[in-house]
Amino acid sequence: MAGGFIARRPDGKCHAFGLPGVPVSTNEDVAIHAAVGRGGQTKGPDVLRIQRALNLIPGQLGGPSPTLPENSVAGQETIAAIEAFQRLHFFSSDGRIDVRGRTHLKISSLQPLKIRRMQSAEKFLRGALFRITAAQAALLAASAELLTGGGIVGRRNLDLVDKHFNVTKSKTPSTVLGRLCSTYGLMLTFFARPGGLWGWQAFEAEPFTTKNLGYTYSGGYYQGGRYQGGQRLDSIYLSSAWDNLPQGNDATQQLGTIIHELAHFVGPISSDAIIDYAYGSVTDPKMKALTPYQKQHNAETYMNFALDAP
Repeated sequence: MAGGFIARRPDGKCHAFGLPGVPVSTNEDVAIHAAVGRGGQTKGPDVLRIQRALNLIPGQLGGPSPTLPENSVAGQETIAAIEAFQRLHFFSSDGRIDVRGRTHLKISSLQPLKIRRMQSAEKFLRGALFRITAAQAALLAASAELLTGGGIVGRRNLDLVDKHFNVTKSKTPSTVLGRLCSTYGLMLTFFARPGGLWGWQAFEAEPFTTKNLGYTYSGGYYQGGRYQGGQRLDSIYLSSAWDNLPQGNDATQQLGTIIHELAHFVGPISSDAIIDYAYGSVTDPKMKALTPYQKQHNAETYMNFALDAP
C-alpha cells in the first residue's frame, strides 16, 4: 500500500483509502459546487457558504477580522479575505476557491467541530510523543545490551525488542536495531514541525467527513509540500470516528491510531514500506506467526512496541 492513502477504521484495521468526493452540507463540511472568488462565482449560495465558513474560522487560523457580511456577494472584502487566508496557509494567493482545491479543503478542515477535535486531541498527541520517545530510548538501550551480550547491564530492553521485532533472529541484529531506532526518530521529527505538534502543519482534521479514525499517505513524510486532489500528502488527518472514542484514562485507541498512522507515514516508499501484515496484540497468533522481516515492517508492531516500552 506504499504511495497511497491509508485509513484506520474504528475496528483498528487499515484499508486503502480513496479521498471522498464533494461533500454535502452536513457535519460542518463546506460544500461548494463551482469555483468562488476571482474568476469564479461572485454571487449566489456558494459564495454565501464560503462567507459563513470563513467567519467561523478563528482569526489566528485565517478567519477574517472583522467578519465578512454574509450577503452572497464576493466583493472586494470577500476576495481580500480569501487572499489573506491563502497567504497564511500557502504563502501565495489568487483569490479563488476551486472545488476540491487546497483552499476549499483547508477551509473545510478548520470548521468549529473539527477545530474542537484537534484541541481535544492535544493530550493524546503529547502522549504519543512520550511513547515514541520511550520506544527510541529502549532501542538505544537494546543496542548497548546487544554489544555487551547482556553481561554488564542485562538484556531487559533487548528482550523487549525481541518480543515485538525478533531482532536477534535477523542476520544483522545491530543494523535492524539502527533502522528501527531511525524510524521512531523520523516520527519525532514530524512532531517538531513549525506550529507545534498540535499546530496545523502536521496533524489536522480531515476536510470532508469519513467514517475513519484517521488517515495518511503512505510515505507521506517524503512528500513535502505536495498535494493530491487538493489534499496535502505530508500530513496526518484525524477523522470523524475519533470523536466517538472514550475520553477517559484509557487512551489506547487514540495513541494507537497516532502511532500506527505515523509508522505508515514515515515508512520508505519502496519494497521496505511499513504496511499491514497483521493486527492485534503481540500475543495474537497472527502477529506471532509473522517472520522477523514482516514484524519489522508492520505498522501494528511499531504501535505495540511504543505502547509497551518502559
